[in-house]
Amino acid sequence: MRKAIHYILVSAAIFLFLSCSDAIEEPGLTAITGATLFDGTGSDAVENSVVIIEGDRITCVGTSEDCTAPGGATMVDASGKFITPGLVDAHMHFFQTGFFDSRPDAMDITDTYPFTEVAAYQEQNPERYYDTYVCSGITAVYDVGGMTWSIDLEERAELNPMAPHVAAAGPLLTPVPGAPFDLPSDRVLVQLDSEETGVKMVQYVSALGSTGVKFWGLDDDNPEYMGYVEAAAAEIERRGNQMIAHATTLAQAKAALRSGTKLLVHSVSDVEVDDEFIQLALENETIYNPTLIVSNGYNDAYLAAAGIDPMDITDPNNCVDEKTRQLINSADRFSDHSLFNNETMMERIKQASEPQTREDGAFFDRMNLRKVHEAGIPIVVGTDAGNPGTLHGISIYDEMEAMQEAGISATDLIVMATRNGAMAMQRLEDFGTLETGKLANLIILEDNPSEDISNMRSLTDVMIKGNFYNQ
Repeated sequence: MRKAIHYILVSAAIFLFLSCSDAIEEPGLTAITGATLFDGTGSDAVENSVVIIEGDRITCVGTSEDCTAPGGATMVDASGKFITPGLVDAHMHFFQTGFFDSRPDAMDITDTYPFTEVAAYQEQNPERYYDTYVCSGITAVYDVGGMTWSIDLEERAELNPMAPHVAAAGPLLTPVPGAPFDLPSDRVLVQLDSEETGVKMVQYVSALGSTGVKFWGLDDDNPEYMGYVEAAAAEIERRGNQMIAHATTLAQAKAALRSGTKLLVHSVSDVEVDDEFIQLALENETIYNPTLIVSNGYNDAYLAAAGIDPMDITDPNNCVDEKTRQLINSADRFSDHSLFNNETMMERIKQASEPQTREDGAFFDRMNLRKVHEAGIPIVVGTDAGNPGTLHGISIYDEMEAMQEAGISATDLIVMATRNGAMAMQRLEDFGTLETGKLANLIILEDNPSEDISNMRSLTDVMIKGNFYNQ
């Protein structure tokens, strides 16, 4: 509710500004007719649907018996096509580029790409990712950990008619000291070394308007450290914010749930989740994000940098920005990097690239995804985009397809990639489903996504905030 009120005020400010400008036309009317529509709620598809949009809002959605196109509306014939809400990537990072230049902790290439310059460019040019996401059919993103400036994007993106909606958590609390990608003036990781540090961090990012406070790893065997977590968690609750946790072991995940975590941003990948985990998650109304593809993305980036196997960028709509494309296509310039002179490291990289190894590595991730889903715990689609090998925008298709291969049905994935993502962002009152009164964020597809989620790749049109992208 806190976020919903905030964006109502932002929308009101935009309305007052526009109403005072003679150069702005009255909000347009659009009617999209004839498509088979999936509204994102999990309800049955609506055949031969009608969607009426006035300005940036949906004013009617249903059949021709429910909705009549008003006179003067721009008519869009989508017969034979399919409509879903705009997609939501519920786990990405604006400060990261998709390669190692933004992750010197994973591979240090700062001699070629000084991290100070990379970080400055990322802060100054988020618009290139706005285009990449909307072009890919993603109309909202959740940055679940980054530098402080990422929180500013929440309001800036709302004012941009061609930007995805943004939720951002800002810097993360962690048991480890600072990382190589921290700067003297801004940080990604803040060491949680006392109750005071945690409370002040929660107060600070909450005052900035963060959506969530993220904990990166939990020292769950350390009672003193967990006391720091509890103090921060109590402050999160007092501030009306939500706790996010990166916890990939069952022990860490259960510790996070006991502290009130509302969003788990990675799979439990060491063992099968147990009944206690499921009960804690249900009681907390926790949302689960499996991030199935990010580990393989790292390995793909290593293989490309070593000059062994170039990264394949499958991008039929040409959504990936040119700077990223050049970065990935020139990855093999680092084939003589000292990292690749280590025989043990090279053997590990090559072994990890084997299909069977990848399948074995994802065993618990996939098993737990199915078990969590069967238990009724809400699941979102989130890619961890920005990490090496997981590119902004287009990676959402790979993630959805991996989830389908793990046993999630395409119809359930439509809800996970739309409604549930908006719920995680605390924006379900505004978007995530195609319902009267909500923002007109939708995509039009050539092929039926409920038959195979890979049909999300058949994207033809994107509407964001009532406007068709690139029209």
